[in-house]
This record gives sequence, C-alpha cells and structure tokens, in this order.
Amino acid sequence: MNAAATTPPGTDVTTGRDADVTAPQGTDATPPPGTSTTTRPDADATAPPGTDASTPPGTDTATHPDTDTAELAAYASRRLGVELVPETARADDSGWDFRVVHIRATDGAHWILRRPRRPEASAQLAIEGAVLAAVRGRIAVPVPDWRLHTPELVAYPRLPGVAAGSEDPETLVYDWAMDPLARPDRYLEPLARCLVTVHSTPLDDTWELPGAHPTDPVTVRSRIADKLTRARAELELPDHRVARWRKWLDDDRLWPDRLVLVHGDVHPGHTLVESRPSGPPALSGLLDWANAGVGDPAADFVDMLYAGGTDVLDRLLDAYRTAGGEVRDGMRAHVLGRASFLWVHVALRGLDTGRPAWVETALRRLAR
Repeated sequence: MNAAATTPPGTDVTTGRDADVTAPQGTDATPPPGTSTTTRPDADATAPPGTDASTPPGTDTATHPDTDTAELAAYASRRLGVELVPETARADDSGWDFRVVHIRATDGAHWILRRPRRPEASAQLAIEGAVLAAVRGRIAVPVPDWRLHTPELVAYPRLPGVAAGSEDPETLVYDWAMDPLARPDRYLEPLARCLVTVHSTPLDDTWELPGAHPTDPVTVRSRIADKLTRARAELELPDHRVARWRKWLDDDRLWPDRLVLVHGDVHPGHTLVESRPSGPPALSGLLDWANAGVGDPAADFVDMLYAGGTDVLDRLLDAYRTAGGEVRDGMRAHVLGRASFLWVHVALRGLDTGRPAWVETALRRLAR
C-alpha cells in the first residue's frame, strides 16, 4: 500500500474509499450544461483530461451540478448507459456524510445514487473506492460495486437484502430489524469473518491507498487526545469522564501494537441481511465504507457494542477470535473505552456540521 506517513489535521480515520468506474462504451460522458470539468487544484497537470492523479486509475472525476431528482436521474442514466425512472426515486438523508437516492431502472434493476454532503466527504471517496477494490474478492459477502464515480456522485447496483437495523438521525438510537443473538451463525459470526478479512488485508505495495494515514498507534492516541483537548475547550464535559478517558489514553496495555485496514463504521445500518426460505435472516452485504482507512481494529467493534450492548460485543469478539482475529488482553476494555469516547466524537461532529440535536444528545449521554 502506498500512502503518506502522516494524517492531515482534522482527518479522522479511526472512527469515522474501486473497480472500473468509467462510463460504459457508448455512454455519453459529457457532463450536463453548466458542469465544471476542471480538476481539483491538487491534480497532477500531467494526468489525462478529466482525471485527478490523487484518485485510483480509471476514476472519473467529472463533476455535475446540484440537481433535483429528475435531473440527477437523467445525468446518471446518461453516464451509466441505463434508463433510471425518476418517479421511483426514494431519498434517504439519514447518513452523516452522504445523501442517498434509491431508484429503479426500466429493466427493473435497483440502483443506489450516493452524493457527499460536504467537500471533505467528497475527497474521502477516492479512499473508499480504493478500499472497495482491495477487499472485493477477499471478503465473503458482497460490497458495493461502483459503476460510476465522480467527486459528487457514486452509483452502483443495490445489493440484496435489507439493513439489520437503523439509526434515528436525531436521537442516534438503533432499532434492530432482527435479533442479532438469535442465530449468531447467520449474522455475528459471518460478520466477524468479514472483519478478520478486512483487518488482514495487506498494507503493502500490492495496492494503493490514496491520502495520508497514521502509521502507528501512538499517532492515533495523540489525535484522540487532541480531540479531547478541543472538546474540553468547547463543551461542558463531566470531570469523571475526562479522568476516565485520560486513564484509558495512558494505559499502554489497552492499545494495539499495530494498525490495520478498518471499515471504520460497522453498525446494523451498514450490514445487510437477507431472508432465506427457511431460517432467520443471514448477513448478505457490508455497506458504506466512507470511513475506511488505516486505524485501530477496535474501532470496528464500537458501534456494534453501542447498538447491541455487551452481549453482542462479547459474541462478536468470540467469533472474531475463532475466525483467526487477534483479540488481545484488554481489547474488550479498549472497545468500551472507545465507545465511551464516541459521544465526544458525536458532539464535535454536531458542532462541525450544524446539528445542535447531536450535541444535546451527546451531552445528555455523557452526563449519565
């Protein structure tokens, strides 16, 4: 893996981007009127027209205007070489970083159109695409297969199944669509095997991960400490919480000795399950790799703990160990520490994205 050794200030790959993404042959690759085809300022001037040297080869970086659903569908149809039906579009604005449109084509196929909310989310798409390319073919369940990738739009065929749960965008409480403990062999165990595969993906020169990433756990700890310093300056944090986080940050026994490739946002809403003719739903896909990068493997257990409690965490860790994953002494306590700090992350994200409800929810949780 080729990546820079340091992380840009403000970038978080410890919490929270493939494939042939050019237009099909014969597809109109011309952007709609008013679309800028200028590459970003950091693009290599020697790159082919319409491409950005910071993105994986073959990535299309043409942009399109902020359109309504009908215009978006027409633009995506032209680029994909399929006919999307605007009347079938259903918007999902629950995501933190992306707006999603579910839409059907005239041939009956279902598509996902995904648009970043902010420039930093757009920039992360290059990382997400590279990670998807690296894990596809290795991981045991389907992952999104991007057929179109611009800085402002990703499109791919919808994966089979439904989300195992959903998160209320205001209260941030999860509502499970299934019982994750009813049949661990159908959900938690295959999920653990997927995490082992992701975490064991080689970080070497066999593939290229764009952007800058932390190279050691010390960097990760320092960045979390910096986030705590900022939170103390901008938020009213309980003293007992601050003392606990400082103790957690200072305990060398809890932290990993190396970093791995992580998904970065594993929760019920990003895991798909599919019902079979007999038996309970089974894991059928892993979505939204927008926070993927190099990080602490414990990060991929935090949201499942929050969504399902310690029973789900313990079963997932047991399955992870059985599948060949490394569960260090103290890893459970480390996941609990990261989960406690999650609300600091949520509060700061609320401040940064203008969502006061998130700040209020996080501070209420921290006050308990």
